[in-house]
Amino acid sequence: MTSPADPNADILAQLQATAAIGGPTSNAYLLAQLNAEPEPGPLADVEYTGDLATDSAAELDTLALGFRERTRREDERFRLATDSEYWFALCFASRAEKDAFLHAARLFHIGDKYLDGRAAAAALGVTMHDPDTEEEDWTIVRGRLGRLIAGAHARLSRRAASPS
Repeated sequence: MTSPADPNADILAQLQATAAIGGPTSNAYLLAQLNAEPEPGPLADVEYTGDLATDSAAELDTLALGFRERTRREDERFRLATDSEYWFALCFASRAEKDAFLHAARLFHIGDKYLDGRAAAAALGVTMHDPDTEEEDWTIVRGRLGRLIAGAHARLSRRAASPS
């Protein structure tokens, strides 16, 4: 006898497919996210006095604060979205050479054109620090990434030099 199909299977599959690599993607975690209490309304922190004028002013102040905070977050999101200093490109002589590099570096499963930097770092064994909670040591990251790329290049060179 087979168990009935999970009614949430489709939505769980969609959430897992869009979840960040290395992030928590168990069914239990995803179901907890789906069943979490909704965020409180924008006026949840207003303390009402019963006086219409006072309560209206408190609501307007709270809404204005919310709009200012949202504007600040949107400004930061826009800065991050348009900042070109968080990515780099590698260029090869051919598609075959690019694919060989991605396979040698064990990155092909992440993608063949645009790769998630954190996923690539995880695959290469590079520890990335959360910029919101820790100060990043880019010297270490650059050194490790440079050694990994040099190693992949050496493997590609050996393959190219060896007779087939």
